[in-house]
Amino acid sequence: MFDVYLYVYDLSFGMARTLGSAFLGKHIEGIWHTSVVVHNKEYFYGGHGISCCPPGGTELRQPIRKVYMGQTTITENDLCRYLERLALTQFRGGDYRLFDHNCNTFSNHLVGHLTNKQIPPYILDLPDEIASTPLGAALKPALNMLSAGLNNVPQFGLQQSSTKGTNNHSLEEIEHLFRPIFFDEPLPSDIQCHRIHLYWSTDSHNSNRADYAAAIAEAIVNEDSVEHITPEHYCLLDLGSLETIDQCLAACELFRLAIWRIPSLLTAMLTDPNGYLHHLAESKLPTSKPHEMLDLYASMAKLLCNCLGLSHNWPVSADNELHLSLTPVLHICLLLLDHENHRLNQDSNARGAIVLPEHRHIGLALAHNMALCSWLSCDEALELTIYLIHLAVTQDKSYKQPIEAIYLMRAIYFLVVRFPMLADFARAYNLSGCLTAVLNEITDDASTVVEPKHHESSTVQDETSMDYLIVARLLDYLTVNNSDAV
Repeated sequence: MFDVYLYVYDLSFGMARTLGSAFLGKHIEGIWHTSVVVHNKEYFYGGHGISCCPPGGTELRQPIRKVYMGQTTITENDLCRYLERLALTQFRGGDYRLFDHNCNTFSNHLVGHLTNKQIPPYILDLPDEIASTPLGAALKPALNMLSAGLNNVPQFGLQQSSTKGTNNHSLEEIEHLFRPIFFDEPLPSDIQCHRIHLYWSTDSHNSNRADYAAAIAEAIVNEDSVEHITPEHYCLLDLGSLETIDQCLAACELFRLAIWRIPSLLTAMLTDPNGYLHHLAESKLPTSKPHEMLDLYASMAKLLCNCLGLSHNWPVSADNELHLSLTPVLHICLLLLDHENHRLNQDSNARGAIVLPEHRHIGLALAHNMALCSWLSCDEALELTIYLIHLAVTQDKSYKQPIEAIYLMRAIYFLVVRFPMLADFARAYNLSGCLTAVLNEITDDASTVVEPKHHESSTVQDETSMDYLIVARLLDYLTVNNSDAV
């Protein structure tokens, strides 16, 4: 006897549960994709036909749940012969239909063949639930693309094409054309050598840290004095041991500029056995007002942005032990972008926190540099990309400024090229249509400018040109490679 499991995935990656009521007018838990696992293989159906891979080997990675369906006496050889017949008859790729002949139809058929059972009704009933809503028809092409785009794996009954796109979109090309973003602005006036002591009281138990802060400020002014910053100074980044938000802000600002001015300092801090920099994004911060907390997270994000930017293509990027953990960094990034699930704790003091444009600007810069990180995991990329695409397709006015738009589009472009499954998600949410509208808007605006009337007009034109280039490049990738997803 052989165990049979139903693997259940959510194609919306949690967005259906969060946004379903707003868009559909009713609550749904997920957009379900299922497969059947038996004989240590995962079998599923989509626009390419019947496919198989090792369990958890699809681009969706691990399922959100594994449902035990029972046991079967059917051997692997007999099952393969049966699936080959199905692939040429009942479940050909061209016969895929979203609402009545889809991945779940196949899973239900195969589970019935193996165990004489049916898969759970909440999965089978989902198409009817969606079709009953006003927006059901609008979602149909999106869900169709998501389901069809999963099957870049060996299939039954046909030979998979090995042809690749002829475009020039690749990680190597990205590294050649694009550079990380850095925050190199001078220190605020209140974080200067002669004033930094004011943040620490003379009777404080850690008043010696005022001396450390002053030494770092001095090293920033005299860039050749890196030897004056020693491992004992790194304890300033142990934000949980500091007493006030102002002290934490000062520490982040000092190291932000110190690392930028003295890049060798980054390697020293990444190899420090105390790991203060490695734990920075997970620091337990002093209690303060919501807007002060957001300002501190923004300062932390600028420091982390510089760290990730300087790590790009450095020898440290090849050493896993020197990598900053990106999951807590992702939390800070999404918090600054006002992601619903990453806001400050919803207590009475935090509810008044308002994410300002400068916070969003920093959050997008951090997203940009994270998207370039070679050690960004698939799960981290999924969560980041889903929200960035959401920002793009909702066309929030906060992201219509040229620089913010460039950061947003660049980050999405880096991610979809590195993780092709995310390109299917972008197509499903009609990002291509949004990009086309943006290009038309840019072109229309440019056509109304006969000649620049002053210096500022030239600056705007340069920024718009940058905007146009990255939008056009992302649209080209999604369009040229669309044949791989349908």
